[in-house]
Amino acid sequence: MSDREQTGRGIGQLVGRAESVLRDTLLAQGAGVVGAVGRPAERLLWPVAERYNRRLGERFGEVTGLQLLLLVVAFGGLVTAPLWGQDYLRPLTLGAVWAVFAMGWDIQSGYTGYISFGHSALSGAAGYTTGLLVLHLNPGLSLFVTVPLSILVTTALGLAIAVPSLRLRGPYFSLVTFVTVLLFYRLTKALSEWTNGLRGIRVDVFTYDLTLQYYMVVVPMLAVAATLTYVGRSDVGTVLVAIRENEDAVSAAGLDPTKFKLWSFVLSAVPMGIGGVLLAHVNAGVDPQTFVIVDNSIQMIAMAVIGGMSSILGPLGGAFLFVGLRDVFLVGLGEELRWLALWLLVLLVLVFARDGLFRLLWRALGALGGDRR
Repeated sequence: MSDREQTGRGIGQLVGRAESVLRDTLLAQGAGVVGAVGRPAERLLWPVAERYNRRLGERFGEVTGLQLLLLVVAFGGLVTAPLWGQDYLRPLTLGAVWAVFAMGWDIQSGYTGYISFGHSALSGAAGYTTGLLVLHLNPGLSLFVTVPLSILVTTALGLAIAVPSLRLRGPYFSLVTFVTVLLFYRLTKALSEWTNGLRGIRVDVFTYDLTLQYYMVVVPMLAVAATLTYVGRSDVGTVLVAIRENEDAVSAAGLDPTKFKLWSFVLSAVPMGIGGVLLAHVNAGVDPQTFVIVDNSIQMIAMAVIGGMSSILGPLGGAFLFVGLRDVFLVGLGEELRWLALWLLVLLVLVFARDGLFRLLWRALGALGGDRR
């Protein structure tokens, strides 16, 4: 090994240790700050958490009292959001749609470690399927027809991408998914007689009642979150994580990694299809700039990174935080500074809190309850 390689390895190890120390320090300080209030609250809530763990812990993961409180407060906030006023319902509705995208990306890329840049093609396929059905078949077509067909087309596209690409490893898989988005984008313009090119296709909104529209998006989002959390805790989720950690060991154990990676892509394609249909109706249309560009895939990745990859609920929280910053809190900075601040946040999380902000919070609450998992 050359001196340069030894120096590079030494620097890498030093940075890794610094990140670990900083993460542990932040976690310890956070626990110390709220410990005086948190520990008594944990003792009060633990009997309720224990009953939850006995009934649902095996399926959805065991929790401490404070972790259960966080879930209840978050759920209650989502359910009662329209009561706070109408001003923030639009960003919350978009946050719920992007949460579906982020969770769909996470079950495939976060769990298996095969990073995809092509998920905007999947959501775009769902949106365009809905748009083409409405434009060329029947403008009044029922959601009970468009939604299943859009999900079916998205799943088929997911399999078409997955079958050749998942046999590749490392950057080659990511490059294939990246090129898929570029091809899909060009295809929407090449077939402009069908897709209306950059003008896109108009799709009727679910309803102009913002409250009803919000619930029509949040309910599917919660269903996706519950389903993917269950899958992530199952034996399938365990194998997907094992593939990320050591794919050769999975093969040595007699399991076929490619089969499980295909399943992960199917599991990912279904919520991407749901989210694509929801976004088409929320935005009242579908066009390549809104649906297909690779920027959308990168935003999904950013949401998962901020929240905490391979956790499902982390990307959900990361999506709401990202959309809230993007569409509400940072709007006053202007277009360029807003995006600069957002990507700087993602960079800081990648360097100093690689497990994600919501995972750090979750572990801090778990530590107060004696959870050291």
